[in-house]
Amino acid sequence: MTTIMGPGTRRFFGVPGARGAAGALVELTLWTIAGTLFWLATASTISVVEVLIAALAALLGGILARAARRAMPFRARPRRVWLRWAATVPVAAMADMVRLAGWLGGSQPEDLRTASMPQGRGPRETGWRAGGIVSLSATPGSVVVGSDPEVGTVTVHTLVSGWPGLDESVLRPRDEG
Repeated sequence: MTTIMGPGTRRFFGVPGARGAAGALVELTLWTIAGTLFWLATASTISVVEVLIAALAALLGGILARAARRAMPFRARPRRVWLRWAATVPVAAMADMVRLAGWLGGSQPEDLRTASMPQGRGPRETGWRAGGIVSLSATPGSVVVGSDPEVGTVTVHTLVSGWPGLDESVLRPRDEG
């Protein structure tokens, strides 16, 4: 008799220890809740139809996200530092929007720079890079346009920067987190 679920079985990212159908159900439920809440947060009016459409779209997105995640050879260990970055992103996004208003009326300087991030393809290093790239690209003032895990660098296109210093926080590898 062969064992389907053994010690080498993949764990579901974000659902520690969840496996099989129960893990898939929990993961899809989390994706659906998060997607629905995000949709409704951006809706001008909320009605029953809007909630149903949001939930259906979020469920479809969750199914596709789960399929894509399982198809990729991506293993990342979640990092504590992601929480700090996630808390900083909304503030940085608002500050960047204000700075971009001035940027549009001014000389429009921009910067393409290469910065360091942890080198390697282990779950720890991949987790740092994944969270950092998402955080930097979530603000309107910057976007990561390239990443080289072998060398430990990322290329960031920046239009504006400054307080609260998200880019400085993300682009310096540390052992904490």
